[in-house]
Amino acid sequence: MALSLPPELQQFAERQIANGKYTSLDEILLAGLQALAEREHLYQGRFEELRQEVLLGAIEAERGELMDASTEIEAIRQRLQNRHAEQ
Repeated sequence: MALSLPPELQQFAERQIANGKYTSLDEILLAGLQALAEREHLYQGRFEELRQEVLLGAIEAERGELMDASTEIEAIRQRLQNRHAEQ
């Protein structure tokens, strides 16, 4: 397989090999593809979680279990402020 990398990626790959992190461009490409597959798997899992939450919300709304938007938005803001305060 012929592969043409942009100069900055070619230089990056060469540095990775020179530093001993990888032994070849093939090894770098394999690691990159594995990372991409893992990221895709994580995104797919998170997408499914969000889909389930939306479905649950729709079911609750049909039953009349609605929340006050102002109260919920304030609760979200508070959680975000707490999260940032912890960091």
